[in-house]
Amino acid sequence: MGSRKYPTALPFLCVITGMALWQAAPAQTWAPQRHVEFIAPAGAGGAMDTFTRAVESLARELKTLPVSSTVVNKAGGEHAVAYSYLHQKAGDPHVLVLCSPVLLTNHISGVLPVTYTDFTPIAMMMSEYYMFVVRADSSFNAPRDLIETIRQAPDSITLAGGNLPQRMAIGMLFLAAKADIKRAKIVTISGAKTSLNVAGGHLDVGVAAPGQALPLIEGGKLRALAVGSPKRLGGQLAAVPTWVESGYKDVLTGSWRAIIAAKSLTPAQIVFWEGVMRRVAQSPEMRAMAEKHQWDLEFMGAAETRKDMEADYERLKRVMTFMGIVK
Repeated sequence: MGSRKYPTALPFLCVITGMALWQAAPAQTWAPQRHVEFIAPAGAGGAMDTFTRAVESLARELKTLPVSSTVVNKAGGEHAVAYSYLHQKAGDPHVLVLCSPVLLTNHISGVLPVTYTDFTPIAMMMSEYYMFVVRADSSFNAPRDLIETIRQAPDSITLAGGNLPQRMAIGMLFLAAKADIKRAKIVTISGAKTSLNVAGGHLDVGVAAPGQALPLIEGGKLRALAVGSPKRLGGQLAAVPTWVESGYKDVLTGSWRAIIAAKSLTPAQIVFWEGVMRRVAQSPEMRAMAEKHQWDLEFMGAAETRKDMEADYERLKRVMTFMGIVK
């Protein structure tokens, strides 16, 4: 190929000068110009509210915001009220909402008309992995014991989960074990009561968050049979095996917490909020909370969060179809 020729030296000089000026120009930046709302999609005092308040408080304490901020509770409709509110704020970067897998599962099941594609994912903050717990004197001594039972006689035991993601954890196990989900006895009970009912002998197996089950494990009332994390948890739960190491790599069970904003934010606005959330997630205060509650603080930025939600949506849809929740 022949080389490109310029008619005179002047235009060439202009091109080079223009390129230099463009490269020297500072990157476009943005910061909030007015009050910021951190929306908790649930009532005061619950897990979603507590985490939202922790994020908002740390964002202020770390001096990441040049404006005022507050937490607003918008409970109702299994998070539908909060998501509907955010959906009406297209282009407004001053409203953030804490979300969980409910944003995906309730859309898959038809409860919610919107999902992650209707918003701007900002950051994945943490994951809380569920444990399968049994009574301390249960005959289930290892993960394989439960697997063999649900394969051969799934209707001989009762399994319980509080929210939909916890019940889906049971579905994931049945799917991975190629067991008959139609014969499963799955009980829906509030998360706080699941561990108590298993400890009391009213249920055989429960799916619970570490924070809900740990006091009863420490008291000798419960045993953690397996945890749905990619690697073992730390501290007092370090001896609990994962489903992954037991040969069931698809049984990753838990609930994440992510920050989303309205649709149509600019790249600069996304960069700003991603930076704020990164500082919050990596702060010593958040790490201390994570250690106390056995949270996984593997932070993801905006692009990674969107990809992760996309993959999770397909995985959850597959499990929900298997369980008969959706057709």
